[in-house]
Amino acid sequence: MLDPITLSVIQNGLQQVCNEMDLAFCRAAFSPVISEAFDRSDGIYHRDNGELIAQGDLGLPIFMGTMQYGTASVIERATRSSWRRWRSRSC
Repeated sequence: MLDPITLSVIQNGLQQVCNEMDLAFCRAAFSPVISEAFDRSDGIYHRDNGELIAQGDLGLPIFMGTMQYGTASVIERATRSSWRRWRSRSC
């Protein structure tokens, strides 16, 4: 169990990582819809189930509600695919 101060430091650190991702995304975007209208969002998700861990301050938070399920679906599909590849090699 983490104490409240350590938890806050970790949470703010992860949020800052998301903000940095968002700024890099903005600078690299070719479309003004992404770079100027903030029609984007960034986050960090759990690697096993796709749950949202942290999100940036910029962008549209509506994406976070849908990206969680999309990320979980990709994880599930990738897990099944890698399991099939591993199983076919071991037979």
